[in-house]
Amino acid sequence: MRAQKSINARRRTTARDAFTLMEVVVAVIIVGMTSVATLSAFATELRTAETSRLALEAASLAESRLAILEVTPAEDLRILPDSSKKGHFEPPFEQYEWTATVARVVNESDLFEAMVRVTWPNGNYSIATRMYRPLVLVRPQ
Repeated sequence: MRAQKSINARRRTTARDAFTLMEVVVAVIIVGMTSVATLSAFATELRTAETSRLALEAASLAESRLAILEVTPAEDLRILPDSSKKGHFEPPFEQYEWTATVARVVNESDLFEAMVRVTWPNGNYSIATRMYRPLVLVRPQ
């Protein structure tokens, strides 16, 4: 009888050493849910990084176009040439387009407001400034 009890006790302890099917299913579900959450957070991080990169490039490109307007003579600012109104950037920035507008400030004869807008497939960036450009008149001699 004692031998029978020890065999039954051994069977119970060896049978309990393994995982049940329910425990394995629960563990797989927990691992799957944490994996999906981690991958989702990683994908969001990648999208945010790409959006930030595009916005930084657009800001830099807009500032470069605005710098060109800032050195433009006053005579050209009054009637902006077509080549200075809009265009595409050269590679590797060919996905960006720009438009520029220059207008006189009301009641100020020598003050101009310039704006550059850079657009790309999923966004846009605008920058503006005011420029003082007195018109220099040449006196006839």
